[in-house]
Amino acid sequence: MLGYLKNGLIAGLSGGLAAALFMVTFGRGPINDAIALENSAATKVEAGHVHEDLFTRGVQEIGGAIGLLVFGIGIGLIFAVVLGATAPLLGTRHPFGASLRLGALGFWSVVVIPFLKLPANPPAVGDPDTINQRTILYFAVLAASIALTVFVAQLIHRSTRSAVATGWIAAIVYTVGLVAIFAVFPDNPDAVTAPADLIWRFRLSSLGALASLWAAVTLAMGTLMERQARIDAGQIAGAAAPAAR
Repeated sequence: MLGYLKNGLIAGLSGGLAAALFMVTFGRGPINDAIALENSAATKVEAGHVHEDLFTRGVQEIGGAIGLLVFGIGIGLIFAVVLGATAPLLGTRHPFGASLRLGALGFWSVVVIPFLKLPANPPAVGDPDTINQRTILYFAVLAASIALTVFVAQLIHRSTRSAVATGWIAAIVYTVGLVAIFAVFPDNPDAVTAPADLIWRFRLSSLGALASLWAAVTLAMGTLMERQARIDAGQIAGAAAPAAR
């Protein structure tokens, strides 16, 4: 597992870097527009003095990039632990293929489903009084999505039916589970008052950054584990050669 964690750390760092680069190149515009809208709507004059932001925009961008790097490392380490525990269940003996499959499942369950139910909103949108409610709601949807994916994966792995029957059963169970998630959990309680163009530019940039992170983590982890597998195989073959003589 130590090898998985080391590779997960490197993969997570690459994922955080990819997300930071995406936000710097493609996400800066929507975020700056959202912050400008938020600032224009806020009261900037207090007791006759102009209220200044504590940090400049440049410092905020550097802090955001560092935050993405730390977040990427966290995702990479979690990805490594899950990959190490589930690699035999992913239907392939190749580490790269296992990483790709886990990455696809993880991105769909952790990012896409919560995004479809509770899409990200810019800073100008959101009532501070509902932040706890929105946070709990998001993590509840996230937990339900992950639990549904794990349940269906276990159903497929333990099934004794034919591949066709198993596939149909898994698809039906997953579809019913998704419908339940979208029906049971309420929508975002805050009204969206910002321009629709800004809302969707912000949401797509957020989704793009997460897609960049997950793609980089998945590809880097698969490549590193494939390399480690070749090294381990070479060492085993080298150790067995003298014994065979």
